Amino acid sequence: MFAQPTDEKLVARTLAGDRQAYRILMERYYRIVFRLCRGILRHAEDAEDATQEVFVRAFQSLGQFAGRGAFGGWLRRLTVNHCLNRTQTVAARVSAKSYSLDTMSESLRTNRESDPEERLLRSEERKRIHDELDLLPPQQRIALALRLLEGLTYEEIADMMGVPVNSVRSWLHRGRTRLREALQEVVEC
Repeated sequence: MFAQPTDEKLVARTLAGDRQAYRILMERYYRIVFRLCRGILRHAEDAEDATQEVFVRAFQSLGQFAGRGAFGGWLRRLTVNHCLNRTQTVAARVSAKSYSLDTMSESLRTNRESDPEERLLRSEERKRIHDELDLLPPQQRIALALRLLEGLTYEEIADMMGVPVNSVRSWLHRGRTRLREALQEVVEC
C-alpha cells in the first residue's frame, strides 16, 4: 500500500506543472469546501458554483501560498473570503435575499427506528433551526458555521474572517443566544 502524498508535496508538484497533483488536492478538500460554501450561501447550486470558483482561484493563487502554513487552513480562509465577497455582491443586488446554514439543520439527523411522531417533531425542529439561522446576521452565521461545522477554534475563525478574536466571541455568543431564545419560545408554546 502506498502512502498518500502530503498536501505540501502535492502543492509543490502542482507548481511544477503536475495537474494530477492538483486534482488530488481538489478531491481531498472538495467536501470541506462545499460544506463551508453551503453553510454560508445556503443553496446547493450557489455552493456548487462557489466551490468551483474557489478551486479555480486556489489554483491561480497557489504560488502565493507557497507553504505559508497548512494548505487546508489557507484553502478554508480563501473559501470564507470568497463566500463573503459573494454574499456582499448578492446583498447589494438583492437586499431581500437571506442566507442560512442548511447544513446545520441537516446535521440533526432523524433516527430511522423512531416512530412517525418523533420523526415529525425532529423535522419541525430542523425547520425551526433553519428558519432562525436565516434571521442571523451574516457574521454570526459564518462564525457559527466555522465553529460548529468545521470545529475551528476562535483564533482560527478570527484569522479566516480577518477580525479580532473578541469579535468572533461576540458573534458566536449572540448567535447562540438568539438561537437558544428562539428555540425556547417554541418549546414553551
